[in-house]
Amino acid sequence: MAALRLDRKEKAGIALILLVMLLAVVPMHLLVPPEKAANWNYLPYWNDYPKNARPIWLPSGFRTLESAGTNFSMTFTVDGIVPGNVMIEGNSTVRLVIHRPDGLSVVLGPVEVNGRTSINSNPTLAAGAYEFAESLGYGPESRPLFTPTQLLFMGYGGEVLEGRYTLEVESSSPVAVTVFGDSYGLLGTDSYGRDLWVGFVLAGRSTLLVSLEVSLLVMIIGLLLGLFAGYYRSRPAILLESLLNSLGALPVLPLAMLMIFSFSTTGIAMTREIGTGTLSLILALLLAGKFGSAVRGFVVQEKVREHVAAARALGAGDLYILRRHILKPVIPYALSHFSLLFPKVVALVAILGFFNMIPSDNWGSFILEGLNQGALYAGRWWWFLAPVVTMVLLSVGFALLWDDDGPEGVLA
Repeated sequence: MAALRLDRKEKAGIALILLVMLLAVVPMHLLVPPEKAANWNYLPYWNDYPKNARPIWLPSGFRTLESAGTNFSMTFTVDGIVPGNVMIEGNSTVRLVIHRPDGLSVVLGPVEVNGRTSINSNPTLAAGAYEFAESLGYGPESRPLFTPTQLLFMGYGGEVLEGRYTLEVESSSPVAVTVFGDSYGLLGTDSYGRDLWVGFVLAGRSTLLVSLEVSLLVMIIGLLLGLFAGYYRSRPAILLESLLNSLGALPVLPLAMLMIFSFSTTGIAMTREIGTGTLSLILALLLAGKFGSAVRGFVVQEKVREHVAAARALGAGDLYILRRHILKPVIPYALSHFSLLFPKVVALVAILGFFNMIPSDNWGSFILEGLNQGALYAGRWWWFLAPVVTMVLLSVGFALLWDDDGPEGVLA
């Protein structure tokens, strides 16, 4: 195998690949909080989070604020858009005091917090907010229009009371307080309040790990079948050659959907369930045909060379010849084929996920969820930006590894 020829282009490709693969190799708790990851599909967990919030890196009317401690205060400015909720996390007795720019102060609580609660979800805190709102003229008919938190920042005339506010938190032990605005997290939230960054990481991890398993299985199956079919001329080898040619001519996507449906079972809510190992094996068998045929071609060419005949005349066995002579030109091609195969498998897994054929979270199901929630029509383009850009970066990274001067790429 030739030495790696790493110029600036190849280094950029490796950097892009490693950047994307961090989603699969970095421990989950370093990317997203374990509690959020475990509750991604448990919708009641996200009730206190803002709905359809944009990412924090986009212009926002009121950015989400976070603070923690015992007996602390938070000062912020409200300009046009009011906070949507105030969430408290911890185990303590908590009392909230909000000082408004019109000189009025609102006292909420005290309440016992065991885990997590918020002004909008806690009956005691919400009742205090409604009681204050009634003193400003906001009766029960206003409650469908505003959350309890939003009423705390309204003026007498039905408009937002702009200016600086101070939120005092009195607690018997440390608590964390989050004042939610219309932005949250790296990718915002969906219509349930779920942190889309958590969903993106979970989907990316599943997509990349399944794709990696499929690609490695394709390499193993293709190498074994191609070596056997090319080196031997027995009846099984001839049948195997026909099998490889047939697999290479089959349409992968419709057959994959049919086989996944046949080998899966019906789970909760009529969803299809299939084991990751079974899924990977199905896809690998459908994709191994072309690679196996190519390997067979290399073997047929190499086994008639003079040095192979000389080794056989000296009494070398088949395994020795295959390992020392036949595999030399095959391995560089296999590595180069892998660099093209892996991003294609990632796209295939995403497509199958988009058609709801894969049970676990993946980038396809992540995009489908966005379409089902109307994110595309609502202009929440950042939902789709993350998985699409990541898949493009992965493809570009592998493409940069190819050497323009030869067909085998820099991995040769």
